[in-house]
Amino acid sequence: MFKKRSKRALSHIDWVMSLSIFLLYLGWFFVFVKPVLVPAENMDTLLNILEDGVKDVLFQETYRLKVFVPGAVVSDYEPIVIPFDYGWQVSDIANSADYFVIDEEKMFFLGNLSNTSMFDIYYPHKALKFTLPRSITSDEDAASVGSFTANFDDYLIDSVFFGGTGRITGSSVTVDDVEIDSGGTFERMDFIAKYKKSGPLNISSYVFAENSKVYSYISSGDRRGHSVDIDLSVYNYTYFYFDSSDNGKVKYSIAPECRYHTSDFLDLYGSGSGFLLTFDREVSIRLCTNETNILLKIEFDISSGYGLDLSMIFHEGGLDAALKYPLMPAPGAKETLRTVSSKQVSSLRSKNYGYLKQVFHYPDRKDFNITISSDVVSASYGIVQPEFEDVYARRLEGVMIDENYDAKRALITLTAW
Repeated sequence: MFKKRSKRALSHIDWVMSLSIFLLYLGWFFVFVKPVLVPAENMDTLLNILEDGVKDVLFQETYRLKVFVPGAVVSDYEPIVIPFDYGWQVSDIANSADYFVIDEEKMFFLGNLSNTSMFDIYYPHKALKFTLPRSITSDEDAASVGSFTANFDDYLIDSVFFGGTGRITGSSVTVDDVEIDSGGTFERMDFIAKYKKSGPLNISSYVFAENSKVYSYISSGDRRGHSVDIDLSVYNYTYFYFDSSDNGKVKYSIAPECRYHTSDFLDLYGSGSGFLLTFDREVSIRLCTNETNILLKIEFDISSGYGLDLSMIFHEGGLDAALKYPLMPAPGAKETLRTVSSKQVSSLRSKNYGYLKQVFHYPDRKDFNITISSDVVSASYGIVQPEFEDVYARRLEGVMIDENYDAKRALITLTAW
């Protein structure tokens, strides 16, 4: 004989069965549903890894220095000189004027001022194009450009011929009333011939391709103060000009005649050409004449950290040509840009997939593709994404510097699976 089960016992069994079914459901949820959600989280992590790698490898900080040259157009390929003591590696500097020389904490370059008055200097950046190099004929004794020849004696300018005529014949430099000793160096630097006189007085003179100009920089060689005299014998000019209130006709006569001036500018001109002297500060100038020539004596003092910049410019035309000088280049403040390196983009195109995974710190068991689209340079790294595979993508934007030194948009697509 069997006992009849109570309703209370049946309720207990139902509760146990319901709990079992609920626990089975939870188990099913975590076993089957969680793996579906994990890949999305994993792929986001992979894209983060890929993005960090791309930013480390392809993006870089690029410094830009703008140089503005104000004033009227003078001539093609003018020498432009700016202070430059950044310590940048020369091989990684690009100048929109193409060719440049860095020497004695200055940058020299030829600027085509008929096209632009603004020049860009980038670091680090590789120039993507070059114009034809500008040549100059030079050795220890002379530098020649067209009808202009500057002769040097013991690394100091001695005589100048311009337009088929002698313009300077004989010059001398004295320091503290003593003519400076022999000794110096000659150096040919791309489009520049450099003559440097060393001693108690350092005189670095630069002659430029495409130009009839000599730029000299004078400083103390022993960190002491000195008085300096420069004497020049100048020929074949009719008029002189210091400023609008001090100018006139040169008076050649048997009896010497002298004029005394304090100025930073003197142009001698006539018969379609001229000889311009400019200085970065006022100096004492004595202008004397005899029957045949002009005798100039330039006097100034120098000390440690207080030198003199002197330009000799032999120009076509009259006074109007001279009044366009001196050029006053104005470098701007150094800017920092975040750019995509076209050099790095190009160099990684030939690397194998395994190497690229190491470069971008990407997991071995996963795959990726990086595509860079730009008007400057384009590339694709990694492998082609499979047709039947869930992939995750992300886009980054940046800029590249093109061959004309303009910033162009670059689009980077990251794909991970």
